[in-house]
Amino acid sequence: MKKQIQTYHWMKKAALLLGALLVTLAVIPVAASSYAPMMAGKAGYTTSAAFTVGETIDGYQPIGILDGTAAYDLDENTVRILVNHEAGPSVGYAYQLASGAEMSGARVSYMDIDKTSREIVTAGLAYNAVYDRSGELVTDASQINEIDGNSTDGFARFCSAQGYAAGQYGFVDNIYLTGEETSASSGHPHGGSVWALDVDAGELWAVPALGRGAWENVTAVNSGSRNHVAILLGDDTAGAPLYLYVGEKNALGDGSFLDRNGLAVGNLFVWRSNTRGQDSPETFNGTGSVAAGHFVPVQVRDMRMAGQAGYDAAGYLDDTTLRQDALDKGAFAFSRPEDVHTNPYNDKQVVMASTGRGQLFPSDNWGTIYQIDLRLRTAHQHLAGLGSAARLTILHDADDYGDFGIRSADNLVWATDGNIYVQEDRSTSPGSLFGGTSGREASIWQLNPHTFAFEPIAEMDRTAVAPTGSTDSAIGDIGNWESSGILDITNLFPTADGELLFIGTVQAHSVRDGVIADNNLAEGGQLIFISHR
Repeated sequence: MKKQIQTYHWMKKAALLLGALLVTLAVIPVAASSYAPMMAGKAGYTTSAAFTVGETIDGYQPIGILDGTAAYDLDENTVRILVNHEAGPSVGYAYQLASGAEMSGARVSYMDIDKTSREIVTAGLAYNAVYDRSGELVTDASQINEIDGNSTDGFARFCSAQGYAAGQYGFVDNIYLTGEETSASSGHPHGGSVWALDVDAGELWAVPALGRGAWENVTAVNSGSRNHVAILLGDDTAGAPLYLYVGEKNALGDGSFLDRNGLAVGNLFVWRSNTRGQDSPETFNGTGSVAAGHFVPVQVRDMRMAGQAGYDAAGYLDDTTLRQDALDKGAFAFSRPEDVHTNPYNDKQVVMASTGRGQLFPSDNWGTIYQIDLRLRTAHQHLAGLGSAARLTILHDADDYGDFGIRSADNLVWATDGNIYVQEDRSTSPGSLFGGTSGREASIWQLNPHTFAFEPIAEMDRTAVAPTGSTDSAIGDIGNWESSGILDITNLFPTADGELLFIGTVQAHSVRDGVIADNNLAEGGQLIFISHR
């Protein structure tokens, strides 16, 4: 559920030129949220609310279920935040594209924030055109939901996200990557797609080359070649593998957005341990444990099977088919992969959260945080199917600590201070274990990747129910609310010496009445600032 810009040194040097869909900026901030933050800071951290679901910003009312974020330096006075809405395909009021297509469901909003006041200036939908998995302009919602005759349901559950500027990790354009967290096993015809937003043009493109999955997030790494991009993918499913995509830039030579960014043609790989029998958290666990492995190729598409069970009409494997193929090839089955993020100081090192799934893997009920150190092959070796190596180190096995560790790790960011910041989303079995002993609500934690030391920096405040007229229908249910979308934005805003500044989101799942119900929004929540001086 979340996220972000990967490295930060370039941000103060280059403003992004945004496309015609973006409205002219107002010169006076609308205001910070009038409500108290839904999370309380700890250990010297403070929080404040930038936006509360139910509020209207310059005529635009975001639907809620705020999730993944990215941040861009829009101009000398303004930072643009992109934020996902993790709504189901039929949730929320309908919006209209320039083509005339109307749909409900998940979407991406932008919120422009004044750098000095840290207040929102304006907001709106981040795109005005969508291109489906065939590269066709979307004129009907059925091109997205893939159900004939369904002209209303839109995207399914945009979770975490990553934003990159042109030139980062081989990308040619300013780009925002996000995925649908949905599966053929849970009602979708074939499983979720990864989507790429051309930030400047305001166009959202399906990326079928990355395969189908219940996608939580992706993160780019150094491919080792100016002609390729490399991306790790988190598939939010119990027993799912870790995927690596290697894409060739300009493989088609058609100048399209996907082709020039290496997203039209590529190969997919999955991680397999070098140790025989080490294939799940049952055989690889414990804080500080290390496992060496390599990536093996899997097939994303088989035209011979087009239209058959387990495949879509274009021959792409359903997410369930792809996942099973990976496991059949010996891929390591993680408890439930969630967010991934690249170290801002080491572009071949990634942190990944697996939130735990005790029903499937009793040894991983509380979740695990992994450090992934990549040794990528040359592009030629990649495409020849020889694979790359990766060493996994367990930075935090929450089953070592139970209710006093980082529980059900979900979203995270590797920040510019060298630490990893992790958000919790209750996933223990049974759910009553979460907070049952500690009494601690869902929290944000700081994790030192060198010493494995950890401490909470913010905790959910269930008394901060908003907006006015709404109620919390699950008082006392610890872990019902979750935070997401954490992003280090320190280098984008004027900050005090030594200040560390984040944005994040809150999903108040049990707040659904009042103006939220009246205006066909999704649920309560906030966009928040988290600061440490």
